[in-house]
Amino acid sequence: MSASESNTTSSAVPDSDSTFVPQPSSYNDCMTCRVIGSGAFAATGIYALRMARPSAPGSIVGKRIVGGLGVCFLVGSALRWRM
Repeated sequence: MSASESNTTSSAVPDSDSTFVPQPSSYNDCMTCRVIGSGAFAATGIYALRMARPSAPGSIVGKRIVGGLGVCFLVGSALRWRM
């Protein structure tokens, strides 16, 4: 192997002919994925809100945390449609 062959593979400087073109970072879900994802978020939020009701077993602090998570999941299911 000659010295010129070993230099071509270990070169740290990129070629001046090649240019880097960044790809857009946005990702669009298909309609089915959005519906299923939103339904899963909404179902989880409704379940969490049902577990936060006064007659459910558990402490007051735990119910408030679960209620907050339920609201966050419902808002998340609605925000999936904005993207």
